[in-house]
Amino acid sequence: APVHRLSHLIGVCMFAIIYGLIRCIIVLIAAVLFFELDLSGANLPGALLMIAVSCLPFIGIGLGAAVLPLLSPEKGAQTTQIIQGIILLVSGVYYGVDKLPLWMQPVSYASPATYTLLGVRGALLEGTPTRELLPYIWWLIISGIILIPIGFQIFLIGERYAKHHGKLKRSG
Repeated sequence: APVHRLSHLIGVCMFAIIYGLIRCIIVLIAAVLFFELDLSGANLPGALLMIAVSCLPFIGIGLGAAVLPLLSPEKGAQTTQIIQGIILLVSGVYYGVDKLPLWMQPVSYASPATYTLLGVRGALLEGTPTRELLPYIWWLIISGIILIPIGFQIFLIGERYAKHHGKLKRSG
């Protein structure tokens, strides 16, 4: 494409962020309407802030995972689903972090999804004030600052490898 790679990736990431935020709002509205959730004490601005800030580390992870379909069009997309499943498994979506095996708990505390879930759950279910969410917010910002350049470098290395080995010249 006649577009600089960084411009293209920024555009794709911005679309994903906007789409994700809109989808979260729609799902939250649907959950409140259909399941009669009481969010009268919820900190909605804090929850939205948590979701917005959590986009940063997930952009980095997504950039790194985005190279997999380039390296293997047949299996790359499925491999990204495996990465997503691992992140969900260790983050406390299915079970609390304290219920995970001891060897998984340190991995859980390194996952940005853990802090996103803790912050959003706290804001929505317990009405945790935004100032008390700041440790999670700072962790997500710092991990985003670290993961975005790493993910971008992984993507560039994988893209060069795919170009060099002719993996991009497939049709069908």
